[in-house]
Amino acid sequence: MSNRRWSRWMYALVPACALTLVLGAAMWTSCVRAADKEADTTSLEGKAAPDVTLETMDGKPFKLSDQKGSVVVMDFWATWCPPCRKSLPHVEEMAKNKELAEKGLKVFAVNSQEEKAQVEAFMKKSEYTFTVPMDKDGKAGTAYLIQGIPTTVIVGRDGKVRKVFIGFGPDSAKKLDEAVDAALKEKAPAA
Repeated sequence: MSNRRWSRWMYALVPACALTLVLGAAMWTSCVRAADKEADTTSLEGKAAPDVTLETMDGKPFKLSDQKGSVVVMDFWATWCPPCRKSLPHVEEMAKNKELAEKGLKVFAVNSQEEKAQVEAFMKKSEYTFTVPMDKDGKAGTAYLIQGIPTTVIVGRDGKVRKVFIGFGPDSAKKLDEAVDAALKEKAPAA
């Protein structure tokens, strides 16, 4: 093949290869996004909440399935997490709200893989009183597909995930309150 033919062939081949690479990258990105969406905690919305069994910071058992008939807020957090520290005052507010408790709300702040002494010191310093199930080995976080914290999961009276919030921003408390209110308005399933 002469140099001239080789040159034309290469000039024709380069755009075709570039197009193939671009299309391949787009397809790969689309697949990764779809896989990420499936693997995200929000993919649990409308599905049965994974039943988890943990021990609380004060040594009591916590089993999600024992809470059926109540609306449960599970906030996954850690002491080292700045957005978690911003969200915890609202978690405390919900946990202390007697009116919400009378309607059937239970609030649990699930600590993500920290030492009990560290969490106890943080709770004491911050004057928090909410119940803290300890996810020592991360199995609860894995069951809930937690990819980042804080992640707040609202479980309805029927044991299904009603809403998931990832992170904590300016409107998060309002949105969380609205989702809790909506879940509390739902009737308990017939026994």
